[in-house]
Amino acid sequence: MLKKSDSSQGMSGVSSGIDPHIRIILFDAVGTVMYPQPGIAQAYVDIGRRFIKGLDEAHVLSRFKRVFSTVFSAETAQTPVTEESTVLAWKQVVEGTFPDFEDAGGELFQQLWDHFAAPDSWGVYDDVDSCFERLLEAGYELGIASNFDSRLEGIVQANATLSRVQHVFHSAQLGWNKPARGFCDGITSRLGVAADQIVLIGDRLDNDIQPALQAGWQGIWLDRLDEYSAGEAHDGARVKRITSLAGLSWIELD
Repeated sequence: MLKKSDSSQGMSGVSSGIDPHIRIILFDAVGTVMYPQPGIAQAYVDIGRRFIKGLDEAHVLSRFKRVFSTVFSAETAQTPVTEESTVLAWKQVVEGTFPDFEDAGGELFQQLWDHFAAPDSWGVYDDVDSCFERLLEAGYELGIASNFDSRLEGIVQANATLSRVQHVFHSAQLGWNKPARGFCDGITSRLGVAADQIVLIGDRLDNDIQPALQAGWQGIWLDRLDEYSAGEAHDGARVKRITSLAGLSWIELD
């Protein structure tokens, strides 16, 4: 049986514990176990400059964030998605990020799409490998669950650390983007276990933890930027928080 030490409790209303009957631990991808290298803005600028002169990184990032938040909003997440619709959504993002370039949805889009499909375009956080090692030794099944598309499968397979997981789920495969309920429910159905035997670790309260809790899973907020605020609405004591995956190091075999 698994148990946790006294150090599993965090600050008031927040803990870092995993229930002992949990069987499967899922991780969000970007911001949780992996990150883009170079960063998104720099990649957009670097590739954009092949087609457009005088790009400013700050302006590119600002436009990207604005368009991304519209195209991939909580409202649009209520519409089913496919691999094809995901491609079209990302074309919208690229076209909105480079509004003055008439053919942004053409070769510029394709080069960005291919860039973010390449395993070398993604780094893995330093705390992931040892965390996976501990959890696998403790007998958990591991998986990655992300708002992504089939590119994620190749990225995970090509990485020595990420490929240790037994499950890879992405929204284009499941038919829904987080925070839509269909995302988590689809995973629960595919795993064939009770919802309360699944925990999701993710870096966003709104897009990871809240959907997980609503689906009957447990959720652990990976607050890498240490953004915790005691006054923030986050389902009170049900939210568990760590600031790095080393925060799970207290797990041990009984």
